Amino acid sequence: MDTHPNQLLRAEPEPPPAERELATFASLLADESPVVHGAVCAELERRGRAALPLLRKIAVRGDARARSRARTLLVRAGRERIARRMIAFALSDYADLERGLLLMSRFEEPGLDLRPYVLAIDAMAAEVLRRVDARRGLDGRAKVLTEYLGRELGYRGDSDDYHHPDNVYLHRAIVRKRGLPLTLTAIYLLVARRAKIRASAVALPGHVVLRVYEEDGRSTIIDPFDAGSVLSERDCLEYLAQHGLPFQPRWFDDTAEVPLWTRHVHNLRKSYRRRGLEREVRWLDLLIVALERRTSA
Repeated sequence: MDTHPNQLLRAEPEPPPAERELATFASLLADESPVVHGAVCAELERRGRAALPLLRKIAVRGDARARSRARTLLVRAGRERIARRMIAFALSDYADLERGLLLMSRFEEPGLDLRPYVLAIDAMAAEVLRRVDARRGLDGRAKVLTEYLGRELGYRGDSDDYHHPDNVYLHRAIVRKRGLPLTLTAIYLLVARRAKIRASAVALPGHVVLRVYEEDGRSTIIDPFDAGSVLSERDCLEYLAQHGLPFQPRWFDDTAEVPLWTRHVHNLRKSYRRRGLEREVRWLDLLIVALERRTSA
């Protein structure tokens, strides 16, 4: 018996609304017209968290262009979420440099697993502590730090692409062993603290260095950007003179953690501004306001 055409139509049920919406948005995201896909992006961003399940599906099931644009929107949503967390953390009573820098790493990669980087700092500190213990009773904590981190592991500044975000992010600097003065000083500082070495950042204008205290109370200033080279007081004064900066005693004070984190955020903001990432710049502006409000309170 022949099948009636209407029966054939009934045999193919319409896809559920969610699947139709998925197909529609995937098609429009892939549209070559900037006006069309721009409007779709705006609508998905307007929906906020409600659009995330749809975007995750398109990121897997759409064509190449739709997948790429869906992933971009997911990163944007993730960065917004992390930016809000950073602002809340900046205004909290327990804000500190390490957790602030780790949150910044997630601002670049919202789904980043931070445990390997924390473990890397732990491992470096354990080796430094072992070496310091082997020299028990002797000074030279600064020397242990610089020989291990600067000479053996090769941590030093990146002069080739100074303003690249990789030089700002803590997790990138740990892996690449390159970074800005502040990023490298932060690594030295976090390692020193775990190794029970008293140390602090010294925020000279435009160049952050590290002061390491010995057991007898004396201190040594080292430059992590220059593989941990030792800086005399004269070296520091010459640096200021070369940049036309008059000596101010406060520049040689130990720097608190929140101002250091604020300076780090300024570095990232500058890097993003150079790359035209204005959305990210706006979030960092809000974070800087929160940090400066906390500092001035």
